[in-house]
Amino acid sequence: MSQNPPLSDQQRRIHAKLQSNLKYFCARAVFIKAKAGGMIPFIWNKAQQYLHDRIEDQLRRTGMVRMAIIKGRQQGISTYLQNRIYHKTTRNKGLNAFTLSHHATTTETLYQIMEKTHENCPGEIKPQATTNNRRQMRFENGSQYTVGTAGSGAIGRGETNQLFHGSEVAFYENTDDIQTGVMQTVADVPGTEVYLESTANGIGNYFHKVCMDALEGKGSFEIVFIPWYWQDEYRLRIQDHEREDFQLTDEEVTLMELYGLDEEQINWRRNKISFFKSEWKFKQEYPFTVREAFQSSGISLIDPESVTKARKSTLKDSSKPIVIGADPARKGDRTVLTIRQGRHILKIIKYTEMDEMRLAGILAKLIDQYNAAKCFVDVAMGYGTIDRLHEMGYADIVTGVHFGEKPINDEVYYNKRAEMAGDFRDWLNTPGGTNIPDDEEVEVDYLAIPDFKTTSNNLLQLESKDNIKKKFGKSPDIFDATILTFAYPVRSEGSGHRKQKYTENTKRGSVLKARRTQVTNTPPPLDDDYRTDKWSSTTKRLRR
Repeated sequence: MSQNPPLSDQQRRIHAKLQSNLKYFCARAVFIKAKAGGMIPFIWNKAQQYLHDRIEDQLRRTGMVRMAIIKGRQQGISTYLQNRIYHKTTRNKGLNAFTLSHHATTTETLYQIMEKTHENCPGEIKPQATTNNRRQMRFENGSQYTVGTAGSGAIGRGETNQLFHGSEVAFYENTDDIQTGVMQTVADVPGTEVYLESTANGIGNYFHKVCMDALEGKGSFEIVFIPWYWQDEYRLRIQDHEREDFQLTDEEVTLMELYGLDEEQINWRRNKISFFKSEWKFKQEYPFTVREAFQSSGISLIDPESVTKARKSTLKDSSKPIVIGADPARKGDRTVLTIRQGRHILKIIKYTEMDEMRLAGILAKLIDQYNAAKCFVDVAMGYGTIDRLHEMGYADIVTGVHFGEKPINDEVYYNKRAEMAGDFRDWLNTPGGTNIPDDEEVEVDYLAIPDFKTTSNNLLQLESKDNIKKKFGKSPDIFDATILTFAYPVRSEGSGHRKQKYTENTKRGSVLKARRTQVTNTPPPLDDDYRTDKWSSTTKRLRR
């Protein structure tokens, strides 16, 4: 460090806070370019504070940072990360940091952030830079900071880094080489930090795959999503002469209700959509949700608005029977269970490892715990589980479902999978609403399914699961477990149409409860109101 006069007690306290508190350091020692021009102190906005809190939380829990950051444009994420890196490299000895950008001009801009912070750093805490050559800055404490552009897979290979910032990762080329190159320079050891941030760029690329894995809980990365409307400046004043003609659409009213927007934010959104000449492009650049960020140009089976409303719902439907859908794991996939009661999905449970006998035990416990009326299991990987549950006395409750079997409405749907998906879509649009878990992964999974295709016989058919997995980067296992709860109509509880039976296990004093029931031939009311008519709403639309 450079030589400075002795510090007073107050100066020592300030110095210590500057050394240890990044937020205080940024506010007191860092100046950034304002969007309106000029230099201002770096006071964190809502997005930067949220990102900081998430990073620090993961660091406390795991000892290191692995973050995949999905963001809109110009939200200050790179500015935060570059100053975090500067603070760490200049306050700690022997740290190597590497920043990789998708484009040379962006690489230069990121280096300028670091350089400007260093130039304006107060003298008493400013380290000596022994090297500063527009690509690398080395400090007298043995730490260094390097930037590069993702044009070559060899970039950064052979180095050892503790901090890595990947900027606009969705736009990288040569990602296979980068994964085995610079990404491997950071070991999975305590104190290391890797931040991959980007606006989205469609699906199937490296960044998309990292985010999908993070949503499924695979690997060490966690997702941070930054919505555009957190930016205070993303609003446009409605001029007096415009006020009379400013009328909200139904969609805009819904958006205001769902996300707490005001009219100036809606006006800003209108202006941006007009600039892009595409609402689809706006959603990719300024998303409301993770699903919007990774939308494809095609139309999904499920209406995004219905999912958003269901996520925010508090509706209960306790008078209806409970149904369980089980999608057992295929190779490389998860086992997922959905527990639904009428218009309320109570719970979605995911397992990364599973075998048939263990799954049978789990389902038996859940059936007893929730007093489930029915449990539908995909037979493709669930034969052993179904057989075991039948042996345990659950034959009247557990039913195997083959996705390719004949549907009930065989004049409309190609197979059972398409029919279940159509019924689920109708369920989401049930008058009065529905309630699903408020979970980003659930929304992304539901909305990954493309809309129906029509066969040569004019039947509705879904894209194959293998094609969806190949295109979207993950199996739609949450969707599959959920639609299984719509496999067949389920009789309502308390209607006099069920009578109790005791299994042999119960007679012997087994832990199996004496709630095993069997269905009589008494015509019952159905669980799901949307299925009480002969045709679902999807069918009715086709018959018009």
